[in-house]
Amino acid sequence: MALERLLPARLRATRLRHRILAAMVALLALTHGGALVGMRLVDDRARELLTAHRLGPAMAAAVEAADRAVLDGIAAGPALALSGLPDLSVSWQGPGTPTVPSGWVLDGVADAPRPVFVAAQRALLSLHSARAQTLAESLSLVAEDTAAQLRDARVYVQLAGGGWLEFASPRFWRPRTTPFEMVLAGVAAFGLALGLLLWLPGRLVRPLESLAEQATRPHDRLHPRPLPEDGPEEVASLARAFNQARNALRDLMEGRTHLLAAISHDLRTPATRLRLRAEYVDDDVLRTKMMADIDEMAAMVTATLEFLGDDVLREEVEVVAFASLLQSLCDDYADTGSPVTYHEPPPLQFAAVRTIFGGGVERSDRFEQARQLRLAGRPSSLRRAFANLIDNAIKYGERATVSVDADAAEIVVDVCDEGPGIPEAEVANVFKPFVRLEGSRNRKTGGSGLGLSIVKSIVEAHQGRIELSNRASGGLRVRVTLPRML
Repeated sequence: MALERLLPARLRATRLRHRILAAMVALLALTHGGALVGMRLVDDRARELLTAHRLGPAMAAAVEAADRAVLDGIAAGPALALSGLPDLSVSWQGPGTPTVPSGWVLDGVADAPRPVFVAAQRALLSLHSARAQTLAESLSLVAEDTAAQLRDARVYVQLAGGGWLEFASPRFWRPRTTPFEMVLAGVAAFGLALGLLLWLPGRLVRPLESLAEQATRPHDRLHPRPLPEDGPEEVASLARAFNQARNALRDLMEGRTHLLAAISHDLRTPATRLRLRAEYVDDDVLRTKMMADIDEMAAMVTATLEFLGDDVLREEVEVVAFASLLQSLCDDYADTGSPVTYHEPPPLQFAAVRTIFGGGVERSDRFEQARQLRLAGRPSSLRRAFANLIDNAIKYGERATVSVDADAAEIVVDVCDEGPGIPEAEVANVFKPFVRLEGSRNRKTGGSGLGLSIVKSIVEAHQGRIELSNRASGGLRVRVTLPRML
């Protein structure tokens, strides 16, 4: 059965909720891990900047060794470049201007003990003066400034013979992210994670919200629209189970309704035979009682057929001049001498907007024309519903007073009587089929207890509301609120 599948579907929905929470925790962990990695990168970069000055003595030692080799008679050439220096690679270039990679910019260092140049992929920021007492100290300053450029760079130091030693440091002189860029990246990562945390639960929960909206949306009770069976597997399974359960319940209700309608219809034939046979009873008193019982039974059968017929759901919706419909109904009762009073809707009244051209004077406009109060609905069903309310007001409250008002969204109708009202504890029960109250509302007054049930069914078919309340001055007020558009 479909009802038995609702529990597994609910468990799958719970699993979906747990997955959402797990995804949120994972995103938070990812953001936290990214922040830790960023902090680690910042620490590594700061540590490297603090140790970049150590390249200075190593470069100075390489230059001095190359100069001694020239004095020892070694011919100028690549053999002058030393290897095995920590964090440095060294190559030799001949006299003249140092040759740099294509597109690089060569910049000289001022106040160095000997000519020193720095080359980079684009123009460097201004280098500090390399003024120092020794070449090692001067090259230490150059190494620190070059490392602070955060890009690929080369340092060229001229030898005594006119050639050049070219120094590169893949560890210190390489592209790196600036602290500002790291902050921006961290903010962007946090914003992305926050956006995902806000978007992902909504993306996963939205199918459930749409399913709930579709399930609670007013629709034709005779032919309800099936819920869409799409979206995530859990939601689709839940929608299928809900549709199957609703279809099974609808089939059950339709079967019972058709059975009751058939029984009520079949009762008309024996009721007619009883009426014919009662006509031949000689005792006038007995005949009168029998005819009254037959009439009551026929009225109950007719009311039951009307209640089970669901004609309101089969009638086409059209634009109705609601005020005219209600007034004509009240006029029909008044023409037969019934105590029914109709109060037409109050005229429209607008408060004028104060402007600089109006001199600041407040005024209001009133339209005296009758208001039609157009409504999208089923005219025959609406007339039947309000006829039942007026009948009840006359039968149980001596007279009926009908008033109507409306705004742009809803129409409100009050049907008031002057009877004893209804006990507060019984207000919710009077809408149930075949429920009748004791006291003034007994069998002697007629009726089968289906009048308000039929009214409630018609009002709900129009997506409206019906409320009962006892008036302070005495009597019952039935308020019907109808939306102007279905």
